[in-house]
Amino acid sequence: MAASNGAKKMIQQLLAHVVKEGGFDKNLSKLVILSAGEGKCVASLKVDKEHINRGGALHGGFTATLVDSVTTLAHMTLENGSPGVSVDLSVSYMKAAKTGDEILIRAETLKSGKLLAFLSADIVNKETGVIIAQGKHTKFVG
Repeated sequence: MAASNGAKKMIQQLLAHVVKEGGFDKNLSKLVILSAGEGKCVASLKVDKEHINRGGALHGGFTATLVDSVTTLAHMTLENGSPGVSVDLSVSYMKAAKTGDEILIRAETLKSGKLLAFLSADIVNKETGVIIAQGKHTKFVG
């Protein structure tokens, strides 16, 4: 993925700001931006105790938060990319991630129009490449 250091730095600063502000976004404090630019963003996260459900696997709600957040960051790397407002979000859960697993979240902007942006994300186990979840995200950006 061709990405600019400027876009990556901007996304890292934005993420740090929203985490610092507190609220629900504090859950993203361990998310690491690996690359960003041209409508794409790749992040990593080591699954830790605060990310799991009672069964010891990556929490489904947190997985949806990762799809929401990283696709939004991907969209914001576009010249006129705004955070927008979610109008639809779906996640397909395929495999569990456990405490200690490192996951990659690969997000991209499929289409960004005057009113809507269509985004997608794959969440994979970094070591094995196995797909954990896939998400689709539509945002109102007008």
